[in-house]
Amino acid sequence: MIPTTRIARPNRDRVGFVATVACLALAVVSSVAGGGEQHGDLDSRVIVRVRPEPASPVVESEAPGKARWLRHAGFGLMFHYEVFKNHSSASYNRAIESFDVVRFAESVASTRAGYVIFTVGQHWGKFCAPNAAYERLLGVEPGVWTSRRDLVMEIARELDRRKIRLVLYMTARAPMRHYRIIKATGDAVPTINGKPAGPGVDTMSHPRKLKGFRRSENQPPPSVFLKNWGAVCGEWSRRYGPLVSGWWFDGYKTEMKDAYQGLKKQAFNIDTWIAAVRSGNPDAELAFNAGAHPILSLCTRGRLCPHQTFTSGENRDFYQRTKKGRGKLLTPENFPAPKGVVWHLLLPVSKGWGAGVKSRFDVETLKSRIDLIDSQGGVVTLDVPVSSDGRIPREVLGVLQKLGQDIGKLRDGGRSF
Repeated sequence: MIPTTRIARPNRDRVGFVATVACLALAVVSSVAGGGEQHGDLDSRVIVRVRPEPASPVVESEAPGKARWLRHAGFGLMFHYEVFKNHSSASYNRAIESFDVVRFAESVASTRAGYVIFTVGQHWGKFCAPNAAYERLLGVEPGVWTSRRDLVMEIARELDRRKIRLVLYMTARAPMRHYRIIKATGDAVPTINGKPAGPGVDTMSHPRKLKGFRRSENQPPPSVFLKNWGAVCGEWSRRYGPLVSGWWFDGYKTEMKDAYQGLKKQAFNIDTWIAAVRSGNPDAELAFNAGAHPILSLCTRGRLCPHQTFTSGENRDFYQRTKKGRGKLLTPENFPAPKGVVWHLLLPVSKGWGAGVKSRFDVETLKSRIDLIDSQGGVVTLDVPVSSDGRIPREVLGVLQKLGQDIGKLRDGGRSF
């Protein structure tokens, strides 16, 4: 059973301020000692450069009886921000600079959502926050593959001021659309019949298109990649501290799951990667995604990763999809998650992931489904479209605002609708 005890939240404004000061101090030390870049005066936008630290030893996943904020959050919103566009460095930074963080946070608050899942980046390899570890691996300056503006920090602070938690979306593997990035981070390069395919291959191909082809994510992760990805994720984790309440990792395929035990023999493994991920907040909730089938997204046959604390929940609807069409309602009772794992469902509220201008569901349908799932111990995240400057489509926002008017009934653990 999932405990219902609530705990007091830390003063994360103060912690975020201290973490930022520490990061800036590290940046100065790095500049003096190692010839790193210096930056001009900072305004309200945060630009930081820190040297990643080595990952700390692994700690086991959730202790029995630990209080779980996610279970009582009501519902959350996810935003696939600029991850489906093949931006140039210039166009990406222009998009990031245009984002109105205060307006975005106020819009989210008006829906009374308990948390936000926000994409740092995805397969195109662009990340909306500086990261010295990533930049060093690629041999580039800030602003090339990462944004100059630390959009994540600004969003985290504005959400925290409104008592809304932030969960970061990140890939479990190297960005798959660029052979160069895959190789630079030490991840498994695509293969054909077990042999490296070479830089000219379409890294997103498929065995149906190219016989014998295997993507990077469909191979076990090398130890050196987990070392490097721990440095990348760990740098953000220590910078944001408890301002980030969780991580949602995409691309944690069954090949990665199956490699877990074998990798434990290596100095750098999935445990050391997760230790780095949690180095800034040891209590961060963790989800790992391998696909939209309930066996994987709802973990009906067990955790994908021993450190998993909530299901990724990826689906397209509130119903199971079957060969015959619509199957059972996706609920904790119909598709139970492992003990100790918060049951979580994620689906697009509009046309698709990060797309659309209208809600596919009316308010009463959303209330009924979220209320039912809450009464059975689960929680729902609605993926919401957002423009490059941080606007939520007016009609979608209106539906979410009406949904939030009954937030008390949507997180009380009982049936109301």
